[in-house]
Amino acid sequence: MESEKMSSDIPKETPEPSVSAEDYYVGVDLGQKRDHSVVAVILKKNGQITLVHMKRFALGTEYQAIIDYLKLVGERFRNVRAFYIDQTGVGEAFPENARRAGIKNVEGIELSLPRKSDVMTNVKQVMEQKRLHIPRDRELIIEMNAEIAKLTEAGKTKFHHRSGTHDDRLWALALAVYSSRYEITRFVPFAAFGHISKHPWERPQIKYPIAGTAKSDN
Repeated sequence: MESEKMSSDIPKETPEPSVSAEDYYVGVDLGQKRDHSVVAVILKKNGQITLVHMKRFALGTEYQAIIDYLKLVGERFRNVRAFYIDQTGVGEAFPENARRAGIKNVEGIELSLPRKSDVMTNVKQVMEQKRLHIPRDRELIIEMNAEIAKLTEAGKTKFHHRSGTHDDRLWALALAVYSSRYEITRFVPFAAFGHISKHPWERPQIKYPIAGTAKSDN
């Protein structure tokens, strides 16, 4: 099984896979000039979800290079059940090119405001159930704590990050967790990290601990 250590290296191909009930899910948050592209891989086993690999690409990285990397991810983690790719800014072209490259189980996700709320609600629920295990990655934890959810005048929840910060790692992880959600019961309240604009049903702010953290070699 892949170490829980965070890695920025291209995953190496393993020998013939052994019989295993382990399932992997991949989340991809795409960026280019202003935001980084990030690939997150989670392992789901016996209801527990572990972040086993995360790669953040340099600004300006060509999308073809990311597709090539996803092919290597599929070779390294043989049992990838889904690649959930944020296609909000790029449309269907990127997921389609990934499929043409031979990557299986690709799903393009349009992150509309309702879908963003669903994705964050899902990852919050998993955290509250103490089923999410991540390394002590400082940058990822900063992103999780700095995410802001605000209700718009139309009553929808809008997510953004504070000035000078990023949330690319967070969304890649959240998409990976979301792609593994099918065994999870639906959860009605929306999720938020950081501060929430005041609302009649707002509860006092709670800091959600990162469950099952493991020591990183970074």
